[in-house]
Amino acid sequence: MKRHVSKHAVTIDTSKAKSNADVVRLCVKELGLVEFPLGRKELGCDIYWNEFCYNDNHATVGGRVNKFPGMEEVCSKMTLSRCLDIMRDLYPEDYDFYPCTWYLPAQYEDFCKEAEVKNAKKRKFKQTYIVKPYGGSSGEGIFLLKEPKNYISSYPSKRGTCHVAQEYVSNVYLIDDFKFDFRIYVVLKSLEPLEFHICKEGLARFSTVPYKRPTKKNIHESFMHLTNYSLNKRSKDFCHSEEEDEGSKRTLSSVMRRIDMDGKDSREVWENIELVVCKTIMAIVPEVKVAVHKTIITPGKTGPSFFQILGFDILLMDDLKPILLEVNSSPSLSMDSEEEVSPGVTKYVRSPKDEEVKFPLVRDTILLVLSPNKRKHCEKKRRKRLMHLKKLMSCNESVLSRTSSDVTTCVQMYEDGGEENVEDEEDEEVNQQMSELHLHMDLDCATNEMEEEKFETVPPDSDHKLQTQEGDLHNPDGDHEEALLEESCLKQLYPDPYQEECDQFHILGRVAKLYMNSLGVRKSAGMSSSSFRTFIRKCEFGKKGLTSASVDIMYLDLQRRWDNMNPDLSGLTLSFQAFLDACFEISKICFPAATKLEMLENFVGHCESHLCLRENED
Repeated sequence: MKRHVSKHAVTIDTSKAKSNADVVRLCVKELGLVEFPLGRKELGCDIYWNEFCYNDNHATVGGRVNKFPGMEEVCSKMTLSRCLDIMRDLYPEDYDFYPCTWYLPAQYEDFCKEAEVKNAKKRKFKQTYIVKPYGGSSGEGIFLLKEPKNYISSYPSKRGTCHVAQEYVSNVYLIDDFKFDFRIYVVLKSLEPLEFHICKEGLARFSTVPYKRPTKKNIHESFMHLTNYSLNKRSKDFCHSEEEDEGSKRTLSSVMRRIDMDGKDSREVWENIELVVCKTIMAIVPEVKVAVHKTIITPGKTGPSFFQILGFDILLMDDLKPILLEVNSSPSLSMDSEEEVSPGVTKYVRSPKDEEVKFPLVRDTILLVLSPNKRKHCEKKRRKRLMHLKKLMSCNESVLSRTSSDVTTCVQMYEDGGEENVEDEEDEEVNQQMSELHLHMDLDCATNEMEEEKFETVPPDSDHKLQTQEGDLHNPDGDHEEALLEESCLKQLYPDPYQEECDQFHILGRVAKLYMNSLGVRKSAGMSSSSFRTFIRKCEFGKKGLTSASVDIMYLDLQRRWDNMNPDLSGLTLSFQAFLDACFEISKICFPAATKLEMLENFVGHCESHLCLRENED
C-alpha cells in the first residue's frame, strides 16, 4: 500500500542507520519527521542516514546523505597523517598540533634514523612511540615502543600489516591522576560553499589506571596509556556514574569547569581546540572534494548532497595545548553503555551522559541541513510537542500537589476503615485527568494535520512555499513557545568567525582543482599516464626543461612509491596524494624558491593561468 505524506513533512530514510537508529528515532519524534525504516524507493527522502559510510544507492535521487563519499578513507590514520604532514611542511608554525608520524613498513628506515636523532637530544626521558594498525579502531592492535627497531624484532606477527607510528605524548594534563582525552563533534555541512560547525558539548574519556610516564615496566599497561572507551570499558576499574563530573566518562563541560577550578582558563583552551578543528578541516577538505568528484552518479539522475558528523579526539598537554590524536569519520552515536551485572555478564543500559550530548547533536544537525521551509515545519512540530509535554507535567504537578495536601484526610479515613475507598477514588480521578489530557493532545495533533494541505506525494527537497504566513507558525502564546526551544548546541566556525584566519590555507584546495580538471573519462580510477602527460603538455612544462622521458619516469616512480606506501589502495593510476608529490617535484625543478609554500604557489599560479582556472579560485 502506498504511503501518503504531507508535502510539508520532512522524510528520513533510516534503512541503513543500524546502531544510529535509536538516537535518530528520538529526533524523528522530537521534530515530527516521517521515518521510512525500510527505505523509500520511488520518491526518495529528504535525509538518508547511514551508520558507517556513503552507500551508492540508485534510489538516492536527491535529498541529503549524512556521509561524504570517501570520508572513511580520508580520515584513516595514514591519509589523515599525510594531509597534516603536508600542511606542516607548508605552514610549520600553524600545524604543530599533531605528533610526528611515520608510515610502516614503508618508512621504517626513516623512522629509526629520526628516532635515534631525537633520543640523542633527550637525556632524562627517551621518546616513546605509539604504533597503530592502519584501519584499526576501538584501540585494537595498538602498542607502545621505546626502540623503533623493536617494531620488527619484537612483533614479527605484524609484518605485512601497515601501521602508523607516532611520537607518544607523555607530558599530559591529568585530572585526579588519570589521563583523558576529549571527543569533540564537528558537523561538516557542505563543501561548496565550505561550512562547518562545532558542537558546544562533548565527552571526556578517562583511562582506568592512574597515569605514569611510560617505562619498561608499565609500557604494556593499556588501561593506563590509552583512553579509548571501547578498550577501557573492559577494565575492572571502569567507573559508571550518572554525575557528569565523575566516572570514567564525563561531559566536556564538566572537565572545563574542573580546569577553571584548577586556576586555568578554559575559554582559551576551547578557542585553541576550535582552531585545531578549523586547520584540520582545511587540510582534509581537498581530499574530500576529490573523493566526491570521483563518485559516479547514474546518468540522467541528479545526485544527493552530503553532510557529516565527525569525531575529533583531542588530548591536552600539561600546558593545556590541544593535540589532535585522530579524526573518526563515524563516531559512535549510541546512547547505551555496557555494565557488568554479575561476573562475566553484561547488559546494555541507557547512558544519560551520551544521551545529553548525542541527542541534541543529531537533532540540531538535522535542523541545520534542512531547507528553510522544512526547518520551519520541524520547529513548528517541535513547539507543539513541547507545549503538550508542559501540559502533561503541569497536570502531574497539580495531581501530586492535591494528593499531598489531602494526606491528613486520607489518614483519618484510614483510621475509620475507609482507606480502600479513598485510594480507589483518587486513582479513578487521576486516571480520568490523564485520559482527558491525552485526548486533548490527540485532538490537537489531529487538528494540526487537518490544517495542512491535502496529503500528496512529492519528491524530496522540493522547496514548496508554506502557504501559512510567518506568524501562523506560532500560537498566540508564540513568545512563550519560543522560550521552550533551547539554543542550538552547534556553533558555526566557518565561514564565520574563522574565515579570515583560515583562507590562507587554501593552497591544497587549488591543487585539488588542478587534479580534478585533469582526470580522464574514468575519473573514479584516478589520473592515468595519458592524463598526466596531457596536464604537463597543457601547462607547457616542456619549456621549463621537463622532457617526455623525465615525465614518464616521474609518473612510474610515484605510482610505485604510493603502491608500496599503501598496498590496500594500489592501482595503475595516480591518486591525489601521488599527484601532489608530483606537483612538489615539478615546482622544485621549475620554480625554485626559499620555501616549499612559495614554490607550490608559483607552480599552482602557472598551471591555473594555462588551464584557465583562475576565475574559479576560492
